[in-house]
Amino acid sequence: MRGGRSCRERAEASGGWSARKPPSRLIFRNTVICNWRGFECSLSPRNIKEMRESKQVPGIFFYNGHPVRQVDVVGIVVQTKERDAFFNYGVDDSTGVINCVCWKNPMALETSLSGRPSTPSSLTVLEQMKKLQEMVSQKTKLEIGDVVRVRGQIRTYRQQREIQALCFYKVDDPVCDVQISRMLELPCLYREVYDKPFQGPEEGQSGLEGQNFSINMLYKKVKGFLLENKIQTFYQQELETIDSLVSLAALHLPSPSCQEVKSKNDSSSKRIHSVFKEAIRMLQEKGVVFQKPGSSKDLYHVTDHDKELLKVTLDVIKEDCRKPRHAEKGCHFLHVLSCVQQSYNPSLAEVVMHRVLELLESNSDVVSTMEGYYVAF
Repeated sequence: MRGGRSCRERAEASGGWSARKPPSRLIFRNTVICNWRGFECSLSPRNIKEMRESKQVPGIFFYNGHPVRQVDVVGIVVQTKERDAFFNYGVDDSTGVINCVCWKNPMALETSLSGRPSTPSSLTVLEQMKKLQEMVSQKTKLEIGDVVRVRGQIRTYRQQREIQALCFYKVDDPVCDVQISRMLELPCLYREVYDKPFQGPEEGQSGLEGQNFSINMLYKKVKGFLLENKIQTFYQQELETIDSLVSLAALHLPSPSCQEVKSKNDSSSKRIHSVFKEAIRMLQEKGVVFQKPGSSKDLYHVTDHDKELLKVTLDVIKEDCRKPRHAEKGCHFLHVLSCVQQSYNPSLAEVVMHRVLELLESNSDVVSTMEGYYVAF
């Protein structure tokens, strides 16, 4: 393995390699869906406090097998505590009280409309902004007895369950219409959705859609793994030994019965191998990885960490920009690609070259002067 430690060693160092038994397919599937789609439920504080937290993915909780990341709560404020940057509100919906951490509006803290230079043309805008700030302040500054709606993520702080608010506001409910509607809505949600067994995506999607979902998720996961761990080269077989990646690749494989396990082991392995192959193909199409003709056909190079490719590309631009024909405009993309193909890799794809030039430009090594032309500093 070029570039120091192997894929496995880097995974162990970063905590991505599990020596323990991989999590069950069902639990892993639930947490992935929750992270990707942001599963939100309208639950009572009592159930929020009783839900168990996922051991695989902190911040994910389960109610009757349903993965829950965000909740929506409506109740009466029974306790208030103000801090410099946030409020702590105790919210009671008659089933229990839960603490909600509600952050103050940073615009209201840092900016003030008074004392600003104004012209007649800007007075109307400033007045409307001031009214808007006052309205936001009225809706977010709560007192005991107010009805509030809070939407946010569940977290455990000092062994107590609470809600980290993403959105909260005071509800105008003088005749309790909102609270009564909520009390009628929740039992229906519990009966029709939450109290029924959780159904995974493969039960609502075709096999092809499920497999495409797995490939897309695996592509993102592998890309992040390669870039975060600064992997320079790798083999597909190495990726297939990493538990978290294999679990994701197996996301939509059918669960065989006990009698079918032995006969389907080989088939499952082939399908997992196929999912990895498709994910790597996507990485190649995006220019994230590439192959060299002289290397093993199973060896892949990571574009961002191939120092030789970056150096060859930068040297080509530096040297040719000294020539009179390129001094004014710089080197065109196709010219750079042709030179790098001649000196480094004849089969280098355009998408890889685009990624290399974007990386060099982000590092301030080159700058694009006009459409498709580059100059080195």
